[in-house]
Amino acid sequence: MSSFTVQQLADLVGGEVVGDGSKPVAGVASVERAGPTDLTFVMNERYAQRLGRRQVGACLVGPQIDLQSNGTSFIRVPSPELAFSQLLEVFHPEKRPPPGVHPTARLGQGTTIGDGASIGPYVTIGDQTSIGPGTEVGPHTHIDDDVTIGADCRIGANCTILHDTRIGDRVRLYTGARLGVDGFGHTPGAEGMMRIPQVGRCIVESDVEIGANSTVDRGALGDTVVGQGTKIDNLVHIAHNVTIGPNCVIVAQVGIAGSTRIGAGAQLAGQVGVAGHLEVGAGARIAAQAGVIGDVPSGAVFSGYPARPHREAMRASAGMFRIPEILKRLARVERRFEGSGDEPER
Repeated sequence: MSSFTVQQLADLVGGEVVGDGSKPVAGVASVERAGPTDLTFVMNERYAQRLGRRQVGACLVGPQIDLQSNGTSFIRVPSPELAFSQLLEVFHPEKRPPPGVHPTARLGQGTTIGDGASIGPYVTIGDQTSIGPGTEVGPHTHIDDDVTIGADCRIGANCTILHDTRIGDRVRLYTGARLGVDGFGHTPGAEGMMRIPQVGRCIVESDVEIGANSTVDRGALGDTVVGQGTKIDNLVHIAHNVTIGPNCVIVAQVGIAGSTRIGAGAQLAGQVGVAGHLEVGAGARIAAQAGVIGDVPSGAVFSGYPARPHREAMRASAGMFRIPEILKRLARVERRFEGSGDEPER
């Protein structure tokens, strides 16, 4: 691992050094574990108190943090967390496989591989598929016919990308992601439920990340679309004909049913369930485990099941917690009336 001076690190993130800029920094660590040659960061005064007067190599801080040096050098930046994430890549650069096609990979007819792309062991690629320059495809991944993948993508091991899927530039698919699989479409027939062919496409725009073992169905007739810059966590299911706007955040175990539209910048926390044919507006935030069964306005914060405006959901929850005490009071009132021989009013 390389070593840097505090000043060199500050220059990389456009920060201002407070203290000794010549000190060497050789690693990164959390605020609780950082030592005399480590870089760490604090987000607020509470985390600064965890650091106390303990000496670390360097600490990224925001503009308002009160400094207690004791030999620690500080780097003032607008966002310590963002700067720390940038410097993590400096200390731990991502390992890149060598470009080229592994001898065990199998490529179909008419498939093209861009300059500097890397196709890993036991990858299978169908006919008439295009892999962009600088893209990496991990071991045992299957890419079907008529797929287009842009430049500088990172496709993890054991992924599946089925026919007619379109992937933009700089997309990351983590291990086991499935794109373009058939949606859950069936209709009653004379002999039971009949499968409806799913003939639409799956479109993933540039700078999207899709976590491990997440699934994005193809459209039934139209397209399923994941908008530019959207980040999807592990174990998420996106059904057919869903449209997700740009720069959304969708956390683990979210399920979005068919033909629902998620507006730009919306955030869905863990285990949120969204019913089909709904509209979740731009910038909306849905709290963890909420069950969305109706439209959500732009910018709204919803929680609970069924999901409702967050303040309303909190009042309803507070009322539920009062029920045991209310029942006890009601029982006391009933006993009092029973003792007097009168009947309480109903």
